[in-house]
Amino acid sequence: MYKLELPWKQFNVDIRAVDAQLRLDYASYAGSQASYTLELWFNEEPSEQDKTDIQAMWDGITEESEEAQSYESQADIETARLAKVASARAKLAALGLTEDELKAILG
Repeated sequence: MYKLELPWKQFNVDIRAVDAQLRLDYASYAGSQASYTLELWFNEEPSEQDKTDIQAMWDGITEESEEAQSYESQADIETARLAKVASARAKLAALGLTEDELKAILG
């Protein structure tokens, strides 16, 4: 395994979007890990050109980039999930389900 480290940005970036693009572009890309830097893991060492291209891609991400704009915090994701649960609960209650039945379905 080979690790390529990138410095963190001063703004949030949707790492899932970056990860998806790297998986498309590099067959040996194995995933990422958050540490003091963004660690990118490869099954084999990328070529110098690939390393340069990856660094350029990362450097090109700005606060206006899609990768920054699509970032969702864990709190945002949890809020959206809870809203879906509340909506489902309301819809099922409107069908006449009891509170016990709702708990059995939705937990």
